[in-house]
Parts: sequence; C-alpha cells; structure tokens
Amino acid sequence: FQQYLDQSSSRVAAASEVRNILEEVHIEVLKNSLMKLYLEDFYGLCEKLGGETQEVMCGLLRARADRYAINITLNSFGTPLNDPAMRESHRKTLYPSVGELYPEGTELLVSVDEDAKLVQALSSYPVYRNIFERFLNASADEFSIDDEFYKYEVKLFELAFESQMHFGVFYAFVKLKEQEIRNLVWIAECILQRRKDQIGNFIPIFSSDTSRKNH
Repeated sequence: FQQYLDQSSSRVAAASEVRNILEEVHIEVLKNSLMKLYLEDFYGLCEKLGGETQEVMCGLLRARADRYAINITLNSFGTPLNDPAMRESHRKTLYPSVGELYPEGTELLVSVDEDAKLVQALSSYPVYRNIFERFLNASADEFSIDDEFYKYEVKLFELAFESQMHFGVFYAFVKLKEQEIRNLVWIAECILQRRKDQIGNFIPIFSSDTSRKNH
C-alpha cells in the first residue's frame, strides 16, 4: 500500500490529501493496483530464495499474474477502462510485470476491447486460449471464467506436492484449502436453492476422477 501511495506522490502534497486520492480511485482499480504490487514483490522474493522454491513458487505466481491480467481486461469491457485512451494510460498500468503473458502478451491485451480480440490476443498461449474459449462456449449458469482458472490452478497446486524441499508446498496447501472452502460454499448454496442436480459441479482436489476434473 505504501508503494501505491509512493507512485501517487506527485499528487500528494500533504498527508491530508491521501484521503482525496483514495476517494477518487474506484475500489476495484485500487484493489488491482495493490494486487499487482503484491505479486511483483512476492515474485521477487521467491527469485531471491532460489532453488526448488524459486522454480515452484515462481511458476505458481506467473499463472496467478496471468489470470489477473486476463480478468482485468475482461472486466473492463463496458467500463471507462475500455476506452482507447484509458486502455493505454490506466488499464495497462494494472497488468503485473511478471507472468507468461509479460511483456508481449500484456502489450497485446492493451488493444483488446471485446471477446473476439481477447481470443486473438491469447492465440499464442494455448492454455489461456482454451480456458477462455471454454468459458465463451458455456451456458450462462454453467460456470464462470474464474471457475475455469480455479480448475487450472488446482492442478498446478497439486503438482507442487510432487517436488521436495521447498516452501511452495505451504502456499499450495493454503490455496487448496481456499478451494475446499469455495466447494463447501457451492454445495451449501445448491442445497439452499434446491439445486441438488448442480451439487456435483465443484472442483475436486487430488481426485482420480478426471472426467469431473475436466468438467
């Protein structure tokens, strides 16, 4: 958060003006700005640690940074951030400077203003292109783009347990626990809404049922 304020230092003449800055910034833009800085700092820390931790954690963080870049682009459609001038001056600054998409892919995302162009921008990145195409071809109530990313990330977190002597396993453990919570919330909501036919559409963890995992 201090880094975010430092980047806005040209607009801050006194401590009292911090509140003005925060009031001017949309909460989602602020959240994404802080997440970008968090991912970049976390990535730098993992690089310094080196060894197996660097290899595992940097891979996980690259995937997470790519998800944020794609989501920022997708969620900007129909908002001021999708205006040509805003795409270059504001939306571009929200993309993390790490990930498989950085820098060539994120440069392509700057010019994206609709779904078709997003598919085109991701054409050189098969994993993300397939994720987005599955989302576009799904029905409105089947699953969201976040669900598709969660499925992909669960596989990455599971793979973190295949290596030894690294800290990435603790990060993966926590993230898989977060997915367990999302699964329980989904099941509870299905019960409350009497949609028991949908109750099995959660994302399994360490499951040998690949047909469900690829749902």
